[in-house]
Amino acid sequence: MRSDGPPRILVVDDEPAVRQLLVRLLQTEGYEVVGVNDGEAGLTAAKTAGKPYDLVITNNCMPRMTGAELVAHLQALYPGLPILHLDDLSRPQLSEVAVPTLFKPFTLEAVSEAVRRLIGNPA
Repeated sequence: MRSDGPPRILVVDDEPAVRQLLVRLLQTEGYEVVGVNDGEAGLTAAKTAGKPYDLVITNNCMPRMTGAELVAHLQALYPGLPILHLDDLSRPQLSEVAVPTLFKPFTLEAVSEAVRRLIGNPA
């Protein structure tokens, strides 16, 4: 789903500190990043984007729509869209869909490596 310009990443996480940290990290690496606070907002952002996203990073446990539900919707609407799932080992894991997963606590380098593996470096 590569668009013109730098790769676009949608970060969906209900924890403001985590979301802001991921957005800043990825922006400093040259990606265009949008951050939203729950699965419903993530689905809306994906559907209404002027340019398609090249990657979605989503947390699992969120209000209004879980990460698992968001992943299922995104996979149905945008087959082939890379998705990186963030989960906490103390909570039930995302089992309905198979997407790359990082477990909290994760390092910023682990996030960077996963993003590069899924969509490559910014243009």
